[in-house]
Amino acid sequence: MNLRILFVDDEEIVNELVEFFNGSQINNYTIEAVPENSFDSGLERIRKEDFDLVVLDLCKGKASAEAEQEGLGILKDIQERTFIPIVFHTAVSHKIESLKSHVVGVTDKKDGVENLKNEIERLINSNIVSLKDKVHSLVEIEFKKYFWDTIHNQREIFNNEDEEKSLGYLILRRLSASLSKDNIRNLVGDERLNHNVLPMEFYIYPVETVKEFEAGDIIRYNHKIYVLLTPDCDYVERFKNTTSQGRKAERILLAEVKNINTNKIYTDYIANKNSNNLDKLNRLLSNNQSERNFYLPKTPFIDNSIIDFQEKIMVNYEELDKSLRFTKLDTPYAQSMITNFIRYYNRIGFPDIDKEYVISQL
Repeated sequence: MNLRILFVDDEEIVNELVEFFNGSQINNYTIEAVPENSFDSGLERIRKEDFDLVVLDLCKGKASAEAEQEGLGILKDIQERTFIPIVFHTAVSHKIESLKSHVVGVTDKKDGVENLKNEIERLINSNIVSLKDKVHSLVEIEFKKYFWDTIHNQREIFNNEDEEKSLGYLILRRLSASLSKDNIRNLVGDERLNHNVLPMEFYIYPVETVKEFEAGDIIRYNHKIYVLLTPDCDYVERFKNTTSQGRKAERILLAEVKNINTNKIYTDYIANKNSNNLDKLNRLLSNNQSERNFYLPKTPFIDNSIIDFQEKIMVNYEELDKSLRFTKLDTPYAQSMITNFIRYYNRIGFPDIDKEYVISQL
């Protein structure tokens, strides 16, 4: 597979970089190195052509404290138009070290071309570089299969012009369905043999805050973290003509999300890592210990946490506007969490049977 990289630098080093990288192999990719010796022409090519990655100088002309940081302008333009991973290769890397992330690399020219190669390899290994092309290919395949193999080949069924708008809904739902767990694993290059989920799979992050609240939304409210339990349909504001009829639920049910270090099973395990405590912890993490709790795994935006269904509050719907909705549970974890909550409060207890008496009668 080819990986097309644009090198933008207004100094002679751009030709040296292209000579070094062009035709070289990084992982399973053959590099096609494309040079541009000015920021303006580099920006024009980015706007007109497709590149998998851009290697970019920071300063116009010789790097100095007073030099124009043209590279930041190109980064801003890319961020406003499209997505392409970027590696800044500059003599003043300390000025932009804070920009380094999963999609932006930073290397210093004095560290040599091998260091630049390692940074490019870091981005490639994250699969971010190839993910966009894989998703585009998936969309093309699904459109082809849907419109040619289904709509065209079954045109005797789909023959009503009034259904044209509905066909758009069908293809978008088809696209959504095509992102099955197995397809997602292929897209992100997940080669694990087991089918256990990774922590990130529990969540949608960030949340589209323009949308109505939903069960499973996780919010920060009054310096604590809560999950919303009220059913989705109760949040929707209903109208008759243009007059609001209100919502089904004026008050919203929340359950507190606590750090796992407040949970006794966890603290018992930390104090004594014996097999019995480990078994209890494993059942807690698998959400098989008790319906009272629901475990939320750690990610960069939430700590290892436990939803405690005994720690509930009711708030007016308007109070949600004072909260910060920062993530939500994805399907099927939101539904599983709600099921745990329902089971916990639908329990029906009964006295234990006299087992000794029963055994004596056997």
